[in-house]
This record gives sequence, structure tokens and C-alpha cells, in this order.
Amino acid sequence: MNILVISRILNIPSVLPDNDFIYHLYENYTRLFKGSNVVIIYPVKYDFNIVSIIKGRTRLQKLNHKLRWIINDFQVEIFPYFAAWRIRNLHALVSRSIYYLNKNRINNLFKHHKFDIVHARFIFADGMLAYQISRKYRVPYVVSTHDELFYFKHFYSRKMAFKILRNATYVLPVSHVNMMFFKSHGITQVSQIPHGIYDSFIKPQRNTKNRKVRILTICRLLKYKNVDKVIIALNQLKDTHDFDYTLIGMGPEKEYLQELVYAKGLKELVNFIDEIPYEHVAEEMYQYDIFILPSYFEAFGRVYFEAMAMGIPIICAKESGIYGLFKENVEGLAVDHTNIQEIVRTLGFLIDNREERLEIGINGQKLVKSYTWENIARTMHQTYLDCITTQP
Repeated sequence: MNILVISRILNIPSVLPDNDFIYHLYENYTRLFKGSNVVIIYPVKYDFNIVSIIKGRTRLQKLNHKLRWIINDFQVEIFPYFAAWRIRNLHALVSRSIYYLNKNRINNLFKHHKFDIVHARFIFADGMLAYQISRKYRVPYVVSTHDELFYFKHFYSRKMAFKILRNATYVLPVSHVNMMFFKSHGITQVSQIPHGIYDSFIKPQRNTKNRKVRILTICRLLKYKNVDKVIIALNQLKDTHDFDYTLIGMGPEKEYLQELVYAKGLKELVNFIDEIPYEHVAEEMYQYDIFILPSYFEAFGRVYFEAMAMGIPIICAKESGIYGLFKENVEGLAVDHTNIQEIVRTLGFLIDNREERLEIGINGQKLVKSYTWENIARTMHQTYLDCITTQP
């Protein structure tokens, strides 16, 4: 099968580091389905910030204006386009430019590869390009969606987003929240396909009887991750509960979070660790008893699944990320990210109740074992086959 993938989030190692989920998925896909060919289009917006241009910090400058790369044996095509991401209606309009600015290159790609299906990983500009390609080359397309519901709050971007989704053979949200939103607006060809996990995260549950409960957060330290609320909640538990808390990650909120820890007198209980290589995450994560990240809004949050795969109970935010994928209070727990007392109660419950903590962890592990990257690749393959066979 010849697959054209369009993703505005892509890791260009040592140049533009980013989430690498695309490679995880299609490395498994091409290993399972021999003879498959995957070409990736990476939309990169033109940056007209004068300071960025002068300092050579635009994405195209960092790429040295090189438009074709080979990464992990995949052909990656850089497609420049005009964007206005912060102005949703305008962005929906000008993102059409991605097709017209790269029209000849698209034509050459189809001459050489004869694509069977196009998979857009986001609505704009990925889905817009997939929609335009589908009209021109009569090839089916599917659209995955992430944290993009903001497009539906503005007239024109809402109109175009629905047009893109309703013309797709399938819409594949990674989150339950998005899936329910689309279904409520009459989009019926919806199937939730989340991100996967590596087998290395699936381990026997760590059944320690140590009194001290070890709590973990792994994330980029950004405001919407709500790590400060976790720290404030732990401050209310420090005198009555035996725990320690480790925070792994870097980001603009780190200094503020460290100051908050010192101000709350939690220095001896909270440990900051800078980012660790991904290949060591499983080994480090396995040392903990609870994983918490009340991030809002989170498109998915693969790290929740990675913790659950080890039998570690997770706490996420309601209506965000993996919320809706698990049975609440059975396979995982969720909190109102704005309610400190709810975070206190939920953490306190897991710290106090070892047997319940272990049971929730085991139930969560049973759930996510089916979401390995290999299984996600198999699901995606069947989806592609369904699209091709139902195409008129």
C-alpha cells in the first residue's frame, strides 16, 4: 500500500526536535506490512517575524531551506505555506496556500508513488491539503484530530473544518472528547484511534510494601499542565501522608515551580529531574507508585498509557487527554483540573489505600496492553483497507 501522510508535527532530529509518534507508528506499519511505502509531508509555515528572520530562527532557516529529507528511512517532503495560526478564521483561509504553493511537487509525488490513501494528522493545514489532493487525484483520505476544537468556535474555520471532516472517509480522533463532539454534530464516520506504546513499557506491576508512596509526573513544564496544582495539593498532604514526588521535565514553568516548592516547604519531598532520554523513561517510571498529570487541555498524552502499562494508577484531568478511554475509578482516575481539593482527595485516596491502588493499576494495565504500536498499526491498516474498498 502506498500511503501519503501529512503531519504538521514531525521530529526532524537535531534540527527541529518534536513529537516522534509518526515514526513510531509507521516503523511498525512497514515492518508488519511488507512492501508498504510511506511518504511524509511536513507542512512548515512561512515566518515573517523580522527578529526571527534576522537571527536565522525561522523553521525554514533551521532546515536550511532543504525541502527533502530521509529520516528513519522515510521520505520527508517539506511543504512551505502561509499561516495565521492565532487568528483561526484567517488561518483556515490562508492554509489553502499549501496546495497551490506546492502543486508541482504534489503532482510529481503522485507520478512516482501512485498513492492509495492520504492520512492527514491534523485538520489545518494537513486536512485542508488532504481535501484538496482528494478532489484532484480522486484518492480517499482520513483525518486524525488532536487538540483542535478551538477551530469550531469561529465561523469560517468551523465551516471549513466541518467540510474537511465530512468529506473524509474516516475521522480518527485520538481523544474521546473529540470523538463525542464530532458525533454530536452528525459526523458518523468516526473511529477513535489513540497513540500507542512500546512493548518495553509493559512490565509486571511493582508490588512494593514500602510505606512511602512514590508519585511521578513527566511532562514539558508548561502552564496548562497544572503541575503547580499538584504541588499545592501535596502541600496539604505533607503532614499526614508519607510520600515523595518526582517531576521530570524542562520548560518555561520550571523556575516558578521550584520557587513554589521552596515556598511551601516541600524541598525535601519534591525532586526535579531534567529531561531523560526516551529509551530510559520506562526504567525510571517503573520505580513509582502513582502517576499524576492533570493537564488541560491535553490532546492525548501517551505518557498516561506508558504508566498504565506498568500497572501504575494514573490521575488525569476530566474532559482531556485519555479521559473517556478508561472506566473511571476502576482503570484510572480523573479530577477537575481547577479543583485543588479534588486533587487532594484523589491523591490522598491512592496514598492511603494500597490494595485499591494496586487493583486500579492492574485494571489499567489490562486495558492498555491492546494499545501497543504494533496493534495500533494493525488497526490503522484495516482502516486504510476499509477506506479503499468503500471508495466509489
